Amino acid sequence: MHATVKPGAETHRRSQRIASLMLLIATLCWGCGFTWAKAGGETINRITGVGDGAPLGPILLLAARFIVAGLAWFAIFPAARRGWTLRSCWHAFAIGFLLATGSIAQHLGLDQTSEAVCAFLTSLTIVFVPLLSTLALRRSPPLRVWIAVVIALAGVWLMTGAAPGGGFGLGEWLGLATAIIFSIYVLVVNDIVPRDNPFRMAGGQFLVTGLIALATVPFLRGGVEALHPTTLVHIFQPCEVWMNWALLIIVPTLIAYGILTIYQPRLDATRAALLYLMEPLFAAVYAYVIVNRSLLPIQLLGAATILIANLLVELLEMHARGGKETIEHAPREMV
Repeated sequence: MHATVKPGAETHRRSQRIASLMLLIATLCWGCGFTWAKAGGETINRITGVGDGAPLGPILLLAARFIVAGLAWFAIFPAARRGWTLRSCWHAFAIGFLLATGSIAQHLGLDQTSEAVCAFLTSLTIVFVPLLSTLALRRSPPLRVWIAVVIALAGVWLMTGAAPGGGFGLGEWLGLATAIIFSIYVLVVNDIVPRDNPFRMAGGQFLVTGLIALATVPFLRGGVEALHPTTLVHIFQPCEVWMNWALLIIVPTLIAYGILTIYQPRLDATRAALLYLMEPLFAAVYAYVIVNRSLLPIQLLGAATILIANLLVELLEMHARGGKETIEHAPREMV
């Protein structure tokens, strides 16, 4: 007697495979964005004369990036403009606030350390997501996922603390804070988006993020002067600024965060976090190709370890399934 294959099983797995592929594309976009954000922020700091490592450049660029991305998103997608309620506004504010605080911490850290180290520290979400999921939702990931988490954590340690001259400075601590905030963000997106419209949530979070970043600019050294219309034109006029700004709007914001908002809720939060571990690999490769910023051998070992962890969870999941046609999680319908 042959087992009957449930019609929804193959559809569910196909949906998850597509979601996984789309999130990998998003991580590629984010990986490239580290170099653009660092270059753009440094150029703005140089133009405004606030000095290297000042927060003005990264935060001003972040505000301009997300505000324009939000306006563009609403202009492109009619579904983003329809059906708004007070509940939708609250949902958009919640995920936008988390994205804003996480992005601000990440950009400040990026100005204090390298693209690759910042990206790998952000990847500590792979530790915090299952921990928070277990504590808050009382739903622990399978053992195979925890095994991959431990291996990935070892890779992150090799990338930072084990590297000669490594250690935790301000940039590294900001990267750690980013990981915690983005872990909460991943869980909240998976909770909110299936109960709302992903196009509304994407556009809403962009505007909230941009406005929060903009509201912090006057409190930064040189921020009030930078917001003068004439000064803003002068700041964004050089090619080194507007080109990186345009790339940041299109690739890691409109494309990557749009993909995240639509496709991430189709996967378990911890599985999504494992896929996001590919981001620092892309960041390191892109930084090496474009600006010749290479990694030390021990850092390359850490990168390989994280890649192995991501592959291992796939292999263990296939083995655990053992050819059985089962559905562990019913597919969620996007509203």
